[in-house]
Amino acid sequence: MSATSDASTLPERPKRGRPKIVIAPVYPELPEPTGEQVRELRLRMGWTLDYTAGIVGLNDAQAVSEIERNSDRKGTPRRLNNWRWTLMLLAAGEHPTLVLSPRTQAVTAPTALTSQE
Repeated sequence: MSATSDASTLPERPKRGRPKIVIAPVYPELPEPTGEQVRELRLRMGWTLDYTAGIVGLNDAQAVSEIERNSDRKGTPRRLNNWRWTLMLLAAGEHPTLVLSPRTQAVTAPTALTSQE
């Protein structure tokens, strides 16, 4: 008996950890924007670089400027990822399928559990 035939008859070893569950997003995935698209939307909305950075969760205006130019100071490509682009489109009211709407009721945060020692 050869080693290859023994290996093929052994049962498959179960994988460790939790099985991975893939959930499809409820919205269509948008293509990654170009720097020109980011700049055009920002200017059309009248947003400053600082305001735009706050909306999409970036550190400062310089980061937005680098995305609009498609590179940082060292020449490394810099792009806005899809979830930040989605946030920017939602804030501008220009997302193709989703829209922001105000809550009808207040949401309270769950209270922290305290241990009784």
